[in-house]
Amino acid sequence: MADPDGLQHVPAPVVPEVPQSRDILSISGPERDLLCALSYVHLACGQSAQSLALLRIAAREHSNDVGLLRILAYTLISERLGDEALDVLDRLDALDTQPSSRIPMTLLRSHALRQAGRMAEAREVFQRYVSLRSSTVLIKQ
Repeated sequence: MADPDGLQHVPAPVVPEVPQSRDILSISGPERDLLCALSYVHLACGQSAQSLALLRIAAREHSNDVGLLRILAYTLISERLGDEALDVLDRLDALDTQPSSRIPMTLLRSHALRQAGRMAEAREVFQRYVSLRSSTVLIKQ
């Protein structure tokens, strides 16, 4: 549309509404599964930092998902973030009641303690892992 001075006026473009940073979008179960699968691929390819970024997104909303927390703990250990991995392992201890998880979680805890620089505790927990593992082998025989 032209005004009397001969200037063209173009209507302002419509800008889509962008969610504010305080608006958190919900992550569905399938989306969580996709983030976990992608993070696992990154981890398998030696890209633990990318894996960790994806897992943090999923864990923000699914903080009680045992499978996700296991991968997150392993990834944090891979990134040498032992203290943070110990926090996740503490959460897992409270959530994961499966007896079969006890041995692998003990080994992860030993590695997390080592990454956190707590070598004496790491050795002690590793010895507990060895004991648990050998008692399991004896029971199977």
